[in-house]
Amino acid sequence: MKSACPYCGVGCGVAVKGRFQPGSLTKQPEIVGDLSHPANHGALCVKGSALKESLSIPKRLLYPRLGNKEVSWPDATGYIAQKLKETVAKHGPDSVALYVSGQLLTEDYYVANKLMKGFIGTANIDTNSRLCMSSAVAAHNRAFGEDLVPVHYDDIATSDLIVIVGANTAWTHPVLFRRIQQAREANPDLRLVVIDPRRTTTAEQADLHLPIANDGDVLLFNGLLRYLSDHHALDDEFIAMHCEGFDSLKAEISRDQYRLARCAESLGLSREQLNTFYAMFRDTPNTLTLFCQGINQSANGTDKANAVINCHLATGRIGKPGAGPFSLTGQPNAMGGREVGGLANQLAVHRGFDPESVAAVGDFWQAPNMTTQPGLKAVELFEAIHQGKIKFVWVIATNPVVSLPDSRKVAEALARCECVVVSDISPEADTAAFADVLLPAAGWGEKDGMVTNSERMISRQRAFLSPPGEAKADWWAICEVAKKMGFSGFDFATVADVYREYAALSRINRDSPYLFDISSLSSMTDAEYADWQPQRWPLGRESHLFSDGVFPTASGRANLITVRHREQAARPGVWWLNTGRQRDQWHTMTRTGHIARLAESETEPTVYMHPLSASQSQLTEGQLVSLGYDGNSMLAKLAVDEGLSSNQLYMSMHWAGAFGFASRVNQMVAPEVDPVSGQPAFKSAGVTLSPTRAASYGIWMGDQPPPFETDFLSFQTGDKVNLWRFACSTPLSKSHLYGLTPQALVIDDAGNGGWTALMTAGTRLTAMCLVSEQPLRSDPQPYTALFDKAFSVSAFLALAMQGQAPSKLVCSCFRVTDRQIMHAIEQHGLTSLAGLQAQLKCGSNCGSCLGEVKALLKQTQVNTEEAVTEGEQG
Repeated sequence: MKSACPYCGVGCGVAVKGRFQPGSLTKQPEIVGDLSHPANHGALCVKGSALKESLSIPKRLLYPRLGNKEVSWPDATGYIAQKLKETVAKHGPDSVALYVSGQLLTEDYYVANKLMKGFIGTANIDTNSRLCMSSAVAAHNRAFGEDLVPVHYDDIATSDLIVIVGANTAWTHPVLFRRIQQAREANPDLRLVVIDPRRTTTAEQADLHLPIANDGDVLLFNGLLRYLSDHHALDDEFIAMHCEGFDSLKAEISRDQYRLARCAESLGLSREQLNTFYAMFRDTPNTLTLFCQGINQSANGTDKANAVINCHLATGRIGKPGAGPFSLTGQPNAMGGREVGGLANQLAVHRGFDPESVAAVGDFWQAPNMTTQPGLKAVELFEAIHQGKIKFVWVIATNPVVSLPDSRKVAEALARCECVVVSDISPEADTAAFADVLLPAAGWGEKDGMVTNSERMISRQRAFLSPPGEAKADWWAICEVAKKMGFSGFDFATVADVYREYAALSRINRDSPYLFDISSLSSMTDAEYADWQPQRWPLGRESHLFSDGVFPTASGRANLITVRHREQAARPGVWWLNTGRQRDQWHTMTRTGHIARLAESETEPTVYMHPLSASQSQLTEGQLVSLGYDGNSMLAKLAVDEGLSSNQLYMSMHWAGAFGFASRVNQMVAPEVDPVSGQPAFKSAGVTLSPTRAASYGIWMGDQPPPFETDFLSFQTGDKVNLWRFACSTPLSKSHLYGLTPQALVIDDAGNGGWTALMTAGTRLTAMCLVSEQPLRSDPQPYTALFDKAFSVSAFLALAMQGQAPSKLVCSCFRVTDRQIMHAIEQHGLTSLAGLQAQLKCGSNCGSCLGEVKALLKQTQVNTEEAVTEGEQG
């Protein structure tokens, strides 16, 4: 059976071989890459390769709950319908809201949008896609007249210059980055430029890395446009025939701040670096510019995206193979949500709230309460809940208590709300704790529907499992509530019925400038829906969007948007905090945190800073530190990263729930948003950082969490035993651990003032606690083998005497560490990447670790040469 991966916006196809047997550890399907899918041609990243393990979520929500009581679906949906009717009757339709997700399938999105905007009568339905790509949506609408991505993945192979802006593509979209690596291997003239304040894994593999100052993108690309104008490299004919607004933009870029020398100084670059990039862009007609969260997630993200698009429009590098601006989506169906109208400022099928669109959509839906104006965007929606203006909210397939900025206030808002409904697969998602009603949702592999990836490719997710308990598809649950509210138009028998109606709605675009029209699919039979093969819209059209130079605006011309760089005020004593993804985890870890091999690359909530900055701040790696914002604080462990600038911090967004406990980074992010898109500024939050005194650092290994109070606690799933890392502000007492079991044994470590407690039951080790007055430097993984066999103190002492130096996981696909790579190089005399891959396989799957593998290979060669030189001199 063919399906689609549920993670990032690359939209990889997967093939499921065999049937899943609940409760069986061996009779599970093999899930591999789909060789026939045009997005990935069989390749999968480490998360996609672990899809089989993701099916065994430790705790599933199995039955509807009202309060703490399990109830039937009719009772649950009846209660929700009654609450909605009462709230609307008493406070009006804008007193209710839905907050949904790019994890939803297109059909789920469609019925949710239809219910809210056409029948309840409010546009207060927004999506967590607001947090990741709404600035790109706004920029597309401003420039093109419609939210359109004019680039295909195939353009990578025909490009001669790829510019990646604000994206660590090797980690966030690994399979797509592998296509870039393969294109470079096939075309030695293809050059890669990465623009990012951090020297990421992606940047390390670039021909040119520009570590620009935070939020300097408008300055960089306006400066590029100025340079192109000064060097007569603009496409004057294309501008004259196909663009509006050039005179205003030209006046802006003529300002002195956009001269190359001034730009370089403001951006923290050398003049040579900037001139190299500008000349490369000037001289390379086939240029692709890929951009993601570093552009979108800022207080001027829409302007940043338009600055990128302006450079492509003004040079005519759009609508052609191998050229164009390419916004990468973060979630599997973020694009599908945009198409269907899942954002509060959209109506449906790429239509807004102009009177003509409102009338056309309302007439198609036969809507009794058609809304006529946009609703509240995510941050302002939860602010309205906090203020008591919204009395009812239904959260579906997302975790805003973790993912939204100023998330403490989001938790306060939900605690105050009169009625909170949550649809999820797990009862332990952070937001579920605030639910008055919990609905068990079908998860990936249990539901059917369509998704659209970053290049507009429509694929099918297919069910190959029976939902556990009474878990149901989200579209079904929404329709049941709608019917109980007395609304007609929600009597869909199958998910295919939903898709056919949605496709039919897009027919309203047929005689308009809008290009989104999939109405030919409204007549699909059930068999055709079941057999759907991936297709990119516009359906049946192989040429690039805008290849004819016509844009879906009133004039038929694209809009060059005048955007201005504004200097950011200095923030004395404040660090720039950048938040983002790690390679091996997904969002708030509810689907990936329980997979041991995905938990190894970052084992606890960690904030990264430059080693020189750490030294100047008198901080040491592994130390407990406190991040501060608006009187609140949060604890994390410190690590160093030479890829950061001196005033920058980085922390991954994933730590949540039972994995990160209180160390959720978005508590520290101010709710500052782009004024056009409403997207939060996750990439440059201002925070303080200070050391926190910890009298004891430790690691607890066992089946249950540590039975004592801690100030800092995190959880890592292990293969043989689970691990909790902790820190305490007061010394952890040995006598306390002695009392846990009669078989407790405490062994002192004279070397660092630490000690180890071993708890046994008969011949089995049940728990181990490593404790030190200083941050632990040893690797706990070797000790986990002691839980696998009959325990002996001598075996523990043998391991302890080896002094396990910490290692870093490099290749997650094959679980290869830096220590293993260095050992293979030194012991086997390997001098090439091919030899190393033949020995260990590292970097031979998704390729996201290739930069690190090559760096280790190069460093070993340098060390060997230096050793030889020293020996000759000696």
